[in-house]
Amino acid sequence: MKCKICNAEASRKLKGLRYLGRFDGEVYQCPNCKYLQVFPADWLEDAYTESIAITDTGIVARNLLFVKRITVLLTIIDFKLRIPSLFLLLFKSFVRYFCKKKFRKYNLNILDFGGGYGLLVRMLRDVGFNAEWRDLFTKNLFARGFESKSKNYDCILSFEVLEHLENPLFELDNIFLGFRPNLFVFSTLLYGEEVPDKNWWYFSPETGQHIGFYNERTLRFIADKYGYFYISIDSGFHVFSKKKLHSDTIRFFVLRSDYFFPTFAKVYRSLTLTDNKKMINSII
Repeated sequence: MKCKICNAEASRKLKGLRYLGRFDGEVYQCPNCKYLQVFPADWLEDAYTESIAITDTGIVARNLLFVKRITVLLTIIDFKLRIPSLFLLLFKSFVRYFCKKKFRKYNLNILDFGGGYGLLVRMLRDVGFNAEWRDLFTKNLFARGFESKSKNYDCILSFEVLEHLENPLFELDNIFLGFRPNLFVFSTLLYGEEVPDKNWWYFSPETGQHIGFYNERTLRFIADKYGYFYISIDSGFHVFSKKKLHSDTIRFFVLRSDYFFPTFAKVYRSLTLTDNKKMINSII
């Protein structure tokens, strides 16, 4: 069994997982990059009768969190001043006031790669970001009219995508060699140093949609392969950047996005009504 990330020989670590209540699956780990892959994953056609699993009751709550974190992250991404974390923690109110005066909006093009129904793109545009949608496997419901129109994107987002990929290396090549973004911001839950037991909830055998899993070593391998710096904000939210970032400062702000988002959002002008006028003009 070859690793789908680095092509090293992977070994079986778990067996006896029951997918969709009727398919047997095994989990293999790569000794080199630590990628975990499910085999044989021959149930995917059944798993994707709908793109979003019926069990996914948290999709809106997660997107509300994502849009806050993305807004804070992109607004401070070029912030040059290094501020000690203790100062930030003790003087949060002052820092929020400072943010209002010093930070500028991120006005470069954004692509949501694997954007699902388009909910995140719509929410980002409602804040004021020039975000576009791309997904070859899901119908665009919420971001119609704002599909991908070019290959020039400074930032690519990919939320809740990497764990679904049947051929991850192909898609990673598409992102990093095709689009060549300066920033890649994405989510996937890392599994830690040890292979989790088969009851780990993120295996999600009841839906059958999660078939690839990563830890910090896997992400570092991918970042190094394509020439990026890598930081994790937490175990589920990650950033690849072409330039070295002040990780402690960025992590401080993004982890407190509920607190800082209202201030950061004021830097932007919502595209909700502008987009509405564009869509009206497109149909008359």
